Amino acid sequence: MRPSPWPDWLDDLLAKSQRYGGETLAEHTWVVLSRLADLYRLRPHLLDNSRLWHCLYWAVFLHDFGKAARGFQQRLRGGPAWSHRHEVLSLAFVDAIAHGLSADEQCWLVAAIVSHHRDEAEIAETYPLDVRKDPLVELCREVDDEIVFRLNKWLATCANPWREALGLAGVVGEITPQSMTVKAKRVRYWLGIYHEWVEANHPAARVPGILLRGLITTADHMASAHLHRLPPPITEPWSALAKRLLPAGWQVYEHQRQSGMLNGQSALLMAPTGSGKTEAALYWALGDGTAPPARIFYTLPYQASMNAMYDRLRQNFGDDLVGLQHGRAAQALYARFREGEEWSAAARRVQWEKNLNTLHARPLKVLSPYQLLKALFQLRGFEAMLTDYAQAAFVFDEIHAYEPERLALIIGLMRYLREQFAARFFVMSATFPQLIRDRLTVALGNNVPVIRASPEIFTRFRRHQLFLRDGDLTDPTTITEIVNGVRTGRQVLVCANTVARAQALCDQLAQAGLTDDQLLLIHSRFTHGDRNRLEQRIRFYCGSNVAQRPPLVLVATQVVEVSLDIDLDTIYTDPAPLEALLQRFGRVNRCGAKGICPVYVFRQPNDGQGVYGRDRDPNRAGHIVRVTLAELEKHNREIIDEAAINDWLDNIYADPELKQQWTEAYQRMAQHVELIINGIRPFRSDDQREDEFEQLFDGVEVVPQCFEEDYVKCLVEERLIEANDYLVSISKQRFAILRSQGKLRPAEETGKRRVWVAQLPYDERNGLSFSDIVIDPDWS
Repeated sequence: MRPSPWPDWLDDLLAKSQRYGGETLAEHTWVVLSRLADLYRLRPHLLDNSRLWHCLYWAVFLHDFGKAARGFQQRLRGGPAWSHRHEVLSLAFVDAIAHGLSADEQCWLVAAIVSHHRDEAEIAETYPLDVRKDPLVELCREVDDEIVFRLNKWLATCANPWREALGLAGVVGEITPQSMTVKAKRVRYWLGIYHEWVEANHPAARVPGILLRGLITTADHMASAHLHRLPPPITEPWSALAKRLLPAGWQVYEHQRQSGMLNGQSALLMAPTGSGKTEAALYWALGDGTAPPARIFYTLPYQASMNAMYDRLRQNFGDDLVGLQHGRAAQALYARFREGEEWSAAARRVQWEKNLNTLHARPLKVLSPYQLLKALFQLRGFEAMLTDYAQAAFVFDEIHAYEPERLALIIGLMRYLREQFAARFFVMSATFPQLIRDRLTVALGNNVPVIRASPEIFTRFRRHQLFLRDGDLTDPTTITEIVNGVRTGRQVLVCANTVARAQALCDQLAQAGLTDDQLLLIHSRFTHGDRNRLEQRIRFYCGSNVAQRPPLVLVATQVVEVSLDIDLDTIYTDPAPLEALLQRFGRVNRCGAKGICPVYVFRQPNDGQGVYGRDRDPNRAGHIVRVTLAELEKHNREIIDEAAINDWLDNIYADPELKQQWTEAYQRMAQHVELIINGIRPFRSDDQREDEFEQLFDGVEVVPQCFEEDYVKCLVEERLIEANDYLVSISKQRFAILRSQGKLRPAEETGKRRVWVAQLPYDERNGLSFSDIVIDPDWS
């Protein structure tokens, strides 16, 4: 809806071509200002006592004035490419309002205008200072006096009334614009002010610079994407949410109540698996509803657990409020949207969801910490990411799941966001070794409260009896025992440390007489499409709320460890570090309703299997597994006391060799993180850091040979999301081995996509199989 007054005299000037909506310059500016007003209402107190919103309003009003250039207008109407930058030409109009700004505010205004598309270095390269023929002279000739007159009239007539129409008069000061002319030397002056400000790199100017660019680019992108309204934050008080979520007659646990009462504070939560940690985290994030967080981010380590949490939170809050963001989110969303819809409609919904994530529009988002770390590495658009994290509430679930190097990155990011952007954090786990608690306490503030579930809760969740077994999980006597368990009506979890062992165990169980209906296998080496279908099938048969539970065996790798809400009757597992074992146990007798259930851990193999405690020295490899087994020997045949688990962990990490390895690995990365943080500078993304960021991921995608024809067909038909359903992720090490063996070749007719075909067997039950396994580098 157009405000009054409206500049009818500008209706011939476009901001967008017909392909992108054909908006006029005035229409687009009004929409960008409207989205800026939405962003203000989301975070009205950013940089208290500053004139941030004042500068941003006037910057947005001027930011596209340069689009009035003759060449730009011709380009929008199908003419030739234009070699200049419209945002630089917009600086010619700064003189009209500069008298209403302090020197610092002038820097902020100019920086916001000129940076809303390109980095500072690219602008400097396009308009260099020391050239005989200044390109700014040619640029300024692109706007004739009649156009300048109309733009001046727009600024004088509409700028002040529009700030009132948007409800911004309280934070945006009135400025009486002065008529001006377009002069190259004035553009050069303001461009020089911008370059000098960025080059000075004053520490006190870094956060304002990040917010200026983050907010103006976010508002501009929202307007360009035709996002008509920014969803408001979730304002429901925790007590109201608890009433909605809890079944009749159930009471809120004390650790959940304490979490909900911590308005505006970071906290750590220690509670057993299945005791309502997710609800506690949501209660903490919402508080009493009087100061809702601008955004809620729920982070998890594994894609399967993110997908499950996305489904759960959509049920709690609705589709419009919850987003999903990870490397395979498009496939997960497509699988959900495809039900009852044509593929093209589902694909459009997925693309819109991706746009909303890029636009930072969802109030509640489920994502991996690696999505957050993109900002730390200064990847393109990092200012908008950091702006979205300002005054947000972050939930970190299962913090124990990260290796010390990655944990150092995550904790370093927490500290930076808390100190610079007023973010707060809720970190929770069933297990918190002291060495992790110590580092979290430093990052989140020395007075960070630690909430523990009550002794009664820990007692109630005594649900497992530990049995250590001699021999190996694959021994024939064990296979027979598992099969007999299924035949007596039980659901049995079998957890292996590598994909190869999981596949072999599945074959052994089938040979021992179990049918396909009695066998489920889940690991990382299925196609993305099969993986999504498997996760849904597992939840259907083994979910904690399932009433009819057919007897079966679920054979799994580490993918089963985190936040899959399933509930089986017993487990047989390879030896592993205690944190991993406890998560595996948590998928058995999840709510404690089955009394005490046995959990079986085998003593062999105790070398870590190339997964845990990797070391070139075979005598040192797997040391953490052997130390864990030694601790478990003290408790063999005992009912596991959940309250004592942290003591067990502290005993394990008191081992001198383990403690030294963990501390050295953590400290190396912590020092590197400090350098990264000190190097964060607005207006300068770092494409070279992208390679460093990609090294965090040990995965290469291939298409199994049996799916090559289907994959290529989807590409030809531009069904890209469906094409990705045929891909399998393997480790970089395994990729190199297969390539050296000649078992990989480029897929045919894939255009610009370079995808490799794995000439290896694949089937829906086992996934992708390798035939020469000694140590399997693909372990999840």
